[in-house]
Amino acid sequence: MRMRSARGRVLAAAAALVLLAAALGMLARPAPQTVTVRGLEQPVTFVTFSPSLDEALAEAGITVGPHDVVEPPLDTPLSGADQVDVTIRRAVPVTLIDGGERRTVHSAARTVAELLAEQSVGLGELDSLSVPESAPITAGMEVRIVRRAEELVVAEAEVPYETVERPDGSLLAGTEEVIQAGAPGRKRIERVVRYEDGEEVSSEVVNETIIEEPTPRIIAYGTGGVVSRGGEQFRYTEVMEMVATGYTPGPESNPDGNGLTYTGIPAARGIVAVDPTVIPLYTRLYVEGYGPALAADTGGAIKGNRIDLCFDTVEEALAWGVRPVTVYVLGD
Repeated sequence: MRMRSARGRVLAAAAALVLLAAALGMLARPAPQTVTVRGLEQPVTFVTFSPSLDEALAEAGITVGPHDVVEPPLDTPLSGADQVDVTIRRAVPVTLIDGGERRTVHSAARTVAELLAEQSVGLGELDSLSVPESAPITAGMEVRIVRRAEELVVAEAEVPYETVERPDGSLLAGTEEVIQAGAPGRKRIERVVRYEDGEEVSSEVVNETIIEEPTPRIIAYGTGGVVSRGGEQFRYTEVMEMVATGYTPGPESNPDGNGLTYTGIPAARGIVAVDPTVIPLYTRLYVEGYGPALAADTGGAIKGNRIDLCFDTVEEALAWGVRPVTVYVLGD
């Protein structure tokens, strides 16, 4: 009887140990967690005993790419919560063209602004984006950044000189003489040059300052000629068409006169009266049909293109009468 009792006690103790081990195992096993994952093609819910989120997702066959964003983070422990909500944002390929340099990035950014921040891409004051910063990121999207810059460029340039032509009766027609050689000047030019992606796209002059004025080139061209009369040559600088009358130094032409001209030169053949505003006094002339003359007198009726020729006798003056005449203004 004593032997059977000992065996019973041993069996009872063994059974108690088995029950204790089972109870301890149940206590050590983690409690089940319900996980709902959003951001996939459709929400997925599963129950897991995994201690961390990354193990639970792997156990459920949900892969996470290196650029995907998981909220909460993958290393989040799952103990202590009955329900875990997970959001996965899948990274998509985006073409980023920055200053003409093209590259493809994979990003889970929600907007263009987040993409630029993620890629450490800053925008300058003059830079521009092909899409708004608030635009949502989509697969295959192209985001172009145009890098703009401005530069003030200062340079000097020549100012071309002008050529001035002046008539000169002392020179024969068809000839010319350089009176003054021309020389270019200098000017300071300020330009604003604009660049896009390192290439010049426009240039605008914003200021010009003359540093040195140009010197004009002055050319005298001949208007003079030569008239030959009676075997003698007269060089003229101007030809005028006038109306000529005749007068005498005597009282028949000057009742109150003393035979002296306006300039004080005695009136005689070769002395003519002119309008000084047309032909200056003391100008040497050659009057066609009359001969050489000196403008030394004036007359109340001699205005404009009229000339009064002095003759020695009344008969000569009357014979001349009033007629049109060519007058040559002689050179020195």
